[in-house]
Amino acid sequence: MTKDCLACKYQRRRCPAYCLFAPYFPHGHEQQLKNMHKLFGSGMVNVIKLVRTIEDPSKKDIAIRTIMVQSDMRAKDPVGGCYRIIQELQHQIECTQAELDQIYYTIAICRAQNAHRLQMQTIDDGDHCQMMNKLPLIGFETEKLANLSIKSDDNIGEK
Repeated sequence: MTKDCLACKYQRRRCPAYCLFAPYFPHGHEQQLKNMHKLFGSGMVNVIKLVRTIEDPSKKDIAIRTIMVQSDMRAKDPVGGCYRIIQELQHQIECTQAELDQIYYTIAICRAQNAHRLQMQTIDDGDHCQMMNKLPLIGFETEKLANLSIKSDDNIGEK
């Protein structure tokens, strides 16, 4: 068995010690190599040219891994590829954010109702005259509640 990586073996050439693809295409990753070849074509020449333009070695690693992921996603979904997955994830984030906003709104309503209940309880306990001067208007409007938000320290504030 030879030490050639799959990329060099596919191109029918001897794998040099400094081979760019050796860490990424060991034996057993034939499908990834086929996917990349199908997407970028020309027997890896286009990928080699693309990666050689990058000077930073850590960015080369990221570029090759990204190319591999993109080619695998394009093989799974020939029309959408990575773009469709990104769109689905963004939609999930938007839905979760809307749900979280609704929860914050519900918490703000509950806190406002609880504060109102506590104020009414202190009025019923006595001290009617002193408390009547300190009470704000109790008529909560949904427009005012819609502007409430809860910050990270669980305080209610205006948006």
